[in-house]
Amino acid sequence: MDSPTEEHTYGGDAPRPRPRPRQLPADLPTSLDDRRAVPMMNEETEIYDAWQGQSQFLTTPMPARPLSFNLSLDDPTCGGDDDIQQLEDSDSRLVQMLAHQARLKNDNSGNGDEAKVVADDKLSDAEKREALQGLLTLAASNGENDRVVRLLNGKAKEFIDINAVDAEGTPPLVYASCFGHDEVVATLLDAGADVDKQDKNRWSSLMWAMTNRHKDIVKLLLDHGASPEVKSSTGRTAFDFVEPNSEISDYLHESGYTIGNAGVADDFYNSGFSQDRFEEEMAENEMKRRMMMESAINLEVDLGNLGLDEQPETPEEPEEVQEFVWDRCLNDQMFVFQESELGRILDIIITNMTPQRSPSQKPVPANILFLSARYAHYHSSPELLDTLLQTAMDKINEVVEKHQWDMTILAFWMSNATLLLHYLKKDGSLVRATNDFQLNLVELINEIFILIIRDAERRMDKCLDQAMLDHETIPGFEDVHFQNEWKIFRTKTKVKPLEPLEKRFRPPSPKRRMQPSPRNITSLLSSTLFVLDLYDIHSVITAQILSQLIYWLSAELFNRIMSNRKYLARTKAMQIRMNVSTLEDWARSNNRQPEHFENGSMTSTGDNTYELAKRHLEPLVQLLQWLQCFSSLGEDLESLVGTLQQLPRLTPQQLLHAAKYYRAEVGEKGLPKSASKYITHLQKAAADRKAARKGRESLGTSPNPQQKAPESTPSTPIKQTAQPINSPSPAPSRTSEDEKDDAPDDLLLDPSFMLPFSLPTSTDMLITYGAGFGGMNKERERKYLPTVPPEFLAKLDLSGSKNGGSLYNENRWEDNNYG
Repeated sequence: MDSPTEEHTYGGDAPRPRPRPRQLPADLPTSLDDRRAVPMMNEETEIYDAWQGQSQFLTTPMPARPLSFNLSLDDPTCGGDDDIQQLEDSDSRLVQMLAHQARLKNDNSGNGDEAKVVADDKLSDAEKREALQGLLTLAASNGENDRVVRLLNGKAKEFIDINAVDAEGTPPLVYASCFGHDEVVATLLDAGADVDKQDKNRWSSLMWAMTNRHKDIVKLLLDHGASPEVKSSTGRTAFDFVEPNSEISDYLHESGYTIGNAGVADDFYNSGFSQDRFEEEMAENEMKRRMMMESAINLEVDLGNLGLDEQPETPEEPEEVQEFVWDRCLNDQMFVFQESELGRILDIIITNMTPQRSPSQKPVPANILFLSARYAHYHSSPELLDTLLQTAMDKINEVVEKHQWDMTILAFWMSNATLLLHYLKKDGSLVRATNDFQLNLVELINEIFILIIRDAERRMDKCLDQAMLDHETIPGFEDVHFQNEWKIFRTKTKVKPLEPLEKRFRPPSPKRRMQPSPRNITSLLSSTLFVLDLYDIHSVITAQILSQLIYWLSAELFNRIMSNRKYLARTKAMQIRMNVSTLEDWARSNNRQPEHFENGSMTSTGDNTYELAKRHLEPLVQLLQWLQCFSSLGEDLESLVGTLQQLPRLTPQQLLHAAKYYRAEVGEKGLPKSASKYITHLQKAAADRKAARKGRESLGTSPNPQQKAPESTPSTPIKQTAQPINSPSPAPSRTSEDEKDDAPDDLLLDPSFMLPFSLPTSTDMLITYGAGFGGMNKERERKYLPTVPPEFLAKLDLSGSKNGGSLYNENRWEDNNYG
């Protein structure tokens, strides 16, 4: 009898069954979309190499990253502009978050302890809820995890909504994620916070953590179910904020997240900028962000006024820009206004104007005032022009006086005043009609110059002694004893054993880094320079501001050393000299060459920042050198003469004063009597020459009366800008004894002396605000054309006027008076 299998096989009434497919190994992919975790090798694998006769060790390889690119020509994601825009958006958002954090501190500074708020019977439930909610948001923003735990688990719990937003529309979890407080993030998530809650710009906590590169918080949010698909108000997801080839990018790839082109370096088919350029952009933005935050702290100014500049105009835009005609007034190159609306316009562009950061927005006041002046001059009346300029000047002076301690506002108006002066000088007809207003602008710029100097000096003066005079850069001088200095009940000091080399030269501890040091002074100088560059202050003015500040530092340090015997010592002089070298290093690394051109030269002339710093610091450096060396001169008169010849910026009175009140160490000799007599002889000879010179001047027989030095000339003068740049250095020399004798009070310098200030010349402004020599820099020329940005016209739209029309209705130009 046949088996059922054979009957089924050979029977004609049933089909033959297909054999089963062969089972593939489990580690092979089953489709193109089947992506599996790459099996990782051990951290270190040993392989024996028979050719070499020894073992080789292979480290763990990185898994291959999934490729994701589009070959279509119309791919909207292709291009590098989006990446740059993302950087700008991130920076602007960070500025807003920092500003919100500052407001939180101010708004909740008076709320006190949460227990007192809960126990206060005078407060209603709504008031308690508002106060405690603000305390939670502030604690999350500042990283106070213990306080967050008390608020969420204590008696205040019933008054708190963990997902509630503050007045700026930001929940506590977003604040903690933005500023990198991982413990607070974990506490909020454990307490039930919505992990995908967004702020008013629809940025989620995951977006903030990726933007600021907080890897641990990114992991924490993803582990709690944060969705990477949530989109911001601009349609971007959290993966759009990932930096290529970063730790976060590697972590996301290893965890199986497919993030497309975000976080992956560009390939051959992508037209975005190269990886090196991207890293360079990231480094520049990180440096600007640090300078922005450091300047906001040092100068105590609004963070919103220190944002990062936008990128330059797009290449397509220059084709639409019409060439500006300076010798006549075209219809579309003036700003038409009614006299009745003048006050409202000036309030918008002056009184209520906040410093603008973008290249097209910063010169708005200068542009509108100049275009309005063209309309008043060419198509209206001289009376309207005078009213416009006088009213504008009064309002600008009020703003400057009101904000005289806000360097951002001062720099903003100095920039606009300089640019407006340049505009008026380029207009051939307006330059003659606005002579008085131009003089007022010059006085305004000079006044703002002084206010910026005084503001920076005031801030540096707070920490000058601790940072420059008391800071000890060289260790081991605390055990030095001085002659004739005794302390009652002083115990004999024990000799400290030498520290090992690894401990002696290790980096300073965080506690020591927090102490005042020369870094505080250079940080204030850098912050001032950052603000000046941010608002496009002309390089000639910037160089003079830095010169004045360094002169003030030198004069103040010089006077404080001469007036306090504590610093008249060899060891102290060595310490202070090391600190002064930090200022010299700063001037060298921030060396600026002003764009000043004279006598038809095509190369800028004038002293740069380092040369000015070296000149102004000469008296201070030479005083410190004198304190370090004069006790070792002995009776050798030749050595004394050679030393004095190398100290030309010190007068005999200053040399004798430093030696008289010098604090000699135990066993150290002072200035020999023979050296004192020689310096005294130099002092008498200088006094005799001074008396003889005054006698000649009283008789009117001075050979060079026009070269008489002003009464307030300091011992560290700066050359007049009006003089030829290649003139001899004004530093005192042995051949110009008359000038050297005019040092004020013979001992101290005058820190309040203002060095000669001069504005950029017309040539300087034409080059800086124009296309430069040869007209090559068209982009910079377009930046300084007197135009009004379209987005700013909405603020000036006078739709509420009686005729119900706008200032820019086309029918206004049909009148023959405007032709």
